[in-house]
Amino acid sequence: MAAAAAAASGGSRPRGRRAAGGWLPCAALALGWALGWALGAAPPHRCRPDAALLPPPLRRLAGAALLRAAVPRLRGGWSPCQLYRYRPAGSGSARPNGTGPCTRGWHYALPAAGLRSNLVTQWDLVCTSRWKVPLEQTTHLLGWTLGSTTAGLACDRFGRRSTFVVSLVLAVPLGLGVTLAVNFVMVLVARLLFGAALAGAFLSLYVAQLESLSEGSPQPRYHAVCEIFGTRVIWKNSVILGFTAFIGSGIRHCFTRNLNPHLPHFFSSYFVLVGTEAAACLFICLTAERFGRRAVLLLCTILTGISSLLLLALTQYLLDLIVLTLSVVGVTASHAVTMLSIFFASEVLPTVVRGAGLGLIMGASFVGKAAAPITAIPNSRGFFLHHVVFASFAILAVLSIMLLPESQGRSLPQSLQDGESQRRPPLFRRPPREDHLPLLAPHGIPHDYSRLAASTKRMLSPPAAPCET
Repeated sequence: MAAAAAAASGGSRPRGRRAAGGWLPCAALALGWALGWALGAAPPHRCRPDAALLPPPLRRLAGAALLRAAVPRLRGGWSPCQLYRYRPAGSGSARPNGTGPCTRGWHYALPAAGLRSNLVTQWDLVCTSRWKVPLEQTTHLLGWTLGSTTAGLACDRFGRRSTFVVSLVLAVPLGLGVTLAVNFVMVLVARLLFGAALAGAFLSLYVAQLESLSEGSPQPRYHAVCEIFGTRVIWKNSVILGFTAFIGSGIRHCFTRNLNPHLPHFFSSYFVLVGTEAAACLFICLTAERFGRRAVLLLCTILTGISSLLLLALTQYLLDLIVLTLSVVGVTASHAVTMLSIFFASEVLPTVVRGAGLGLIMGASFVGKAAAPITAIPNSRGFFLHHVVFASFAILAVLSIMLLPESQGRSLPQSLQDGESQRRPPLFRRPPREDHLPLLAPHGIPHDYSRLAASTKRMLSPPAAPCET
């Protein structure tokens, strides 16, 4: 018992180290995303008063009086981008006759998002320079797209190379040596017990194995990602899952924009987004294994599309509580669509192109995220078009998901032929689990072995009795 426990604990330690090694990059990526939010957050700000723009009687003011004389007051506070303009000196009037842009920089309410300074405050990326922040965020996400695609291609090539080398190092000294030794012993035993005929059969098999070894070691075969374009089922599955990942990431901005009036502070909006993502992950863990990947993905896509259409058509007629509820449901469902699309793709794509395929699908999700900062550019009229396009895409995705196979309870496809053999099952019938087949089926026995077995059976069977005359 103690030895078994020690062996179990010893066996679990490598798995624990591998799990920890897999979680560390994920934690670093999560911190990177959180830092990206903080670096691009715009804190509350206002123009610094410029005494040169004031008439001589008002230039001696200070404090709150100077603010009231120099900065316009709006409903939500001081104007972030405007200063009062007065008539020229000597006109006899101390009342402003218009507004103009800031001339002496801005005053920020710090710390913002937990930082004493960030990109916005350091480079004054507000007002007329605010468009540079969405441009930086879009470039950042497009960089993630390129990185995902490149890393996926590298995983397919280097991962298979390392696996092949390790298996070859283990197989050559152990498996091949044992096989040759066993065959040599079988030749000797067959010669002593069954005669020269059966020994000759074993000897021919032994010589054939030696000849196969002399031809050289087999080389691993690499499949380029372009081979996916020449397939039918694999290409269809990749396009559909990349499309759903793109929609789930891109449509999220349509919901988060409706959350902004209810969540004015940075931390509250950030924690709502993180909380909905955690809820989506928990929902997938509880339902995907029980009801199937395709059914859960279809449900989440339907919820995303319905929430988006209702907000698009009825926002001005709905109560704030209903708008808030639909936005939270839409954000949660869109998170689930993106995560489940990537997870689904890891089970549908064949092993020989799985890394490259996942890289392309994750790149599609980053492209969807990159579409959101563009609509956040000030004075941009693209938000309505963005909402209409992605709501239409969500409805189209509902129809496309019907064409996907179901991977629940099925073994992972290894080759392109395995990926092409996947079929679309009925939606509401659970696919049967695959049986565990024996290692060697009768039809898979080589011809030489079957002939050898037949000759052995004839030699060992008792001779027939002579016919009586």
